[in-house]
Amino acid sequence: MTETVRCYNFTFEVDGKYAAAFAEALYEHCDALSHFERPGDPTAPWKVEGFSGDHLDKTAVETAVSLMASAVGVDVPVVEFGTYEPKDWVSDNLRSFKPISVGRFYVHGSHWEDSVPVAKTGLQVDAGLAFGSGEHQTTKGCLAAIDWIAKHSYRHNALDMGCGSGILGMACAKTWRCPVMMADIDAASVRVARENARINKITDLVTAIHSNGFSDVRIRNAGYYDIVCANILARPLRHMARDLRGTLADGGYVVLSGLLSHQEQFVLSAYRDVGLSLVKRFPVEEWTTLVVG
Repeated sequence: MTETVRCYNFTFEVDGKYAAAFAEALYEHCDALSHFERPGDPTAPWKVEGFSGDHLDKTAVETAVSLMASAVGVDVPVVEFGTYEPKDWVSDNLRSFKPISVGRFYVHGSHWEDSVPVAKTGLQVDAGLAFGSGEHQTTKGCLAAIDWIAKHSYRHNALDMGCGSGILGMACAKTWRCPVMMADIDAASVRVARENARINKITDLVTAIHSNGFSDVRIRNAGYYDIVCANILARPLRHMARDLRGTLADGGYVVLSGLLSHQEQFVLSAYRDVGLSLVKRFPVEEWTTLVVG
């Protein structure tokens, strides 16, 4: 039986030059945020939209919007709240999911019947319940970063924090044949990651666990990691900087993603505070993936 997930959201419109400021003020009130202009009409107001897996605190959201409007001197936007009703995302996405080639990686669904191209590393992942089918810009950026790291060095122990479908951890396992710890706060994602590891024939290399960040002792007990992938969101990335640094081996790399380009310094400053510096960035459209070490 296909599982369904209900999502709560809010939307409002604001002058484009203030959209990023409004979005920044609302990150703590939802799980994910976007702001974008209307296609084909650069003069129209931008749309700001927030998403949450739990019920939104409407009063807190409206208060944050009102305070920002006062700060920038504009009328208070009207905030609309709504709900995305359950939908069979698996079937809908599977029909449109075409193979994606990023560096050495070739990501494809189970419905793809052609062979993986010569010299490519195949990753079979069906678009579904867990984030990470290779389609999103952040996943592409991470795969490009892993490919770049692989061209320069060998890795011995990997961590995929906030693993979703497990695509990044599987990319590490198949590239270096090294042990990979996968962790996610969402139990359904952990089940998907385990199943994907089985499908890709790397269960001997992968351990997938349900954990809120670094709270599970099995993450630390697995040793120090010389590559950590974290494709999450800007604020959680900042919050876990110290814990992540504490599990990183000497000479290790961290692949950070899930941040919009304008959030780069917001995230990077937290990692500089724990002694890491920017090694390379991989921009994909409005998103940026950072490699720090």
